[in-house]
Amino acid sequence: MDNQALNARCVELFQNANVKLRMWNARMFWQVGDLFNAPMDQLKQPKVDLCELEVMLSTAALTGSQCAADLDKKEPGRAGFIQRQVREGMRPLLRPASH
Repeated sequence: MDNQALNARCVELFQNANVKLRMWNARMFWQVGDLFNAPMDQLKQPKVDLCELEVMLSTAALTGSQCAADLDKKEPGRAGFIQRQVREGMRPLLRPASH
């Protein structure tokens, strides 16, 4: 999955009702300037690693991740760590986006 498609998936997951219950603000994950409640079409420039964000958001949305296996190939155990943190009610610290 390319970065644009992965970002689109993350934006879609961010709108999931279960994710909204977490009360996470888009500014935590995307560059949106001074906007506090950024419209979804403004979420184009990630601050964090999109693969890690997808794992986090899919876990919060109670749906399967499309990136967990790839993330674990790069760093064994990382996806499981992110998933456990979310399930325990925490927000894991995600790696910065690589530009």
